[in-house]
Amino acid sequence: MDLSNVIYPDVTGVDMAFPTFDTIPELVEEANKRTLTKGRAKFNELFFEGGQFELQDDVKGTWKEKAFIYARALMGSFKPSQEDKEAVCALIFEETLKL
Repeated sequence: MDLSNVIYPDVTGVDMAFPTFDTIPELVEEANKRTLTKGRAKFNELFFEGGQFELQDDVKGTWKEKAFIYARALMGSFKPSQEDKEAVCALIFEETLKL
């Protein structure tokens, strides 16, 4: 699956503060097909402990930036299951972060 073809929702400041996003079913399906060890480790670090991250050099101004912002909002949402949230964020983190 080409993640650049996914339509990611627009995320506002309010969405970041009070996220209500659900996972995109196609992303959950794709994430479950892949081994996302580094992405899952980064998700768990950020979700449970906080921490820092560094975006890859080619993220700014591309679909990757929109995907990353969606993933950051998704992390705080209560709507999806923890497993689906972790899988989708891990998938996006592996495409957008320096791991």
